[in-house]
Amino acid sequence: MPTNPNFLERLLLFRLNRGPAPLLDLFGAASFEALTLALDMELLDALDGEGLALEEIAARFDADDIGIRILLDFLAAQGYVVESAGRYRNTAMTTKWLTTGSETNLAPWLSFWNELVLPFWERHLERAVLDGKPPMTIYEWFDEEPTRWETAQDGFRAAAAVVVDDITERVGVPDGASTLLDVGGGHGLYAIELCRAHPDLTATVFDNPDALEAARREITAAGVEDRVTTAAGDYWTDDLGSGYDIALVFNVVHAHDDAENRRLLSRVKEALRPGGRIAILDQLEGSARMPVGKSFLGFEGLTYLSTLGAKTHPYEEVAEWLRSAGYENVTRSTIRLGGPRSTLVQATRAR
Repeated sequence: MPTNPNFLERLLLFRLNRGPAPLLDLFGAASFEALTLALDMELLDALDGEGLALEEIAARFDADDIGIRILLDFLAAQGYVVESAGRYRNTAMTTKWLTTGSETNLAPWLSFWNELVLPFWERHLERAVLDGKPPMTIYEWFDEEPTRWETAQDGFRAAAAVVVDDITERVGVPDGASTLLDVGGGHGLYAIELCRAHPDLTATVFDNPDALEAARREITAAGVEDRVTTAAGDYWTDDLGSGYDIALVFNVVHAHDDAENRRLLSRVKEALRPGGRIAILDQLEGSARMPVGKSFLGFEGLTYLSTLGAKTHPYEEVAEWLRSAGYENVTRSTIRLGGPRSTLVQATRAR
């Protein structure tokens, strides 16, 4: 967690400009490196509950006493652990968001960034800024080594787990709906949870073959093999099927430009029955008002530029694509639970 200055520090650093506030970015970078090391070591799982004494930690991890203490003290300064009576234990924040026993464990999402996205940034960010796109997309890079897809889908799944309950409640499943198509669905968590919430619903998760391995694991773990299946293919060229009652297009449109998204939404419309519903989830330009939300959207914008040569789109643009493709009753709602916002846009295929 980045250093959180107190009132006096904020006054000196930000209001009076009496100190070098950019140093906080340096501390934040160091904090991320220390945190991902602790996650790789499985140190935070060991510190859950009552915690451990320094000597126990050093022995368990075969670590130098001084080295492990310095790491732990820095993690304490960043708010991840606390020390009391010689024992180190996790803070409540760490237990909720960064331990394997938590349903909202974001550790795989951070590992995805540490192992894949930031190394890709290091290689291609400058060229993406100067040229408007990287020399290759991060998805093309994943294809060179399929295990990268596994790391990515584990990260995507961890991020989805934080908001899936809220999204499941908000997606407007039509009365009597029995079939769902999850376009570019990857890990499949959204489709699985919607099927759990709607007992008469079955789902097909459509994505490229390497991405779907995570979905198959998730489906098996959830015990819904009889209701959720996978279909491997390219959503630009392969048959998506037809007659679906609802289609999900989650975290997809940011990867494509105006013309591509018009084409994609038209293809999805043809897979829906008349009166069927589409639900689009993404980060939309201009949707944030608070500082953290604005930082998140700016961060996502830079990420999409550097990894895909893409950008976020405003709601008005998404709504116009839908209406032009033959959808009606376009609505939007904001997903705030669990972090900075995403927007859920829904519409109905015209009859």
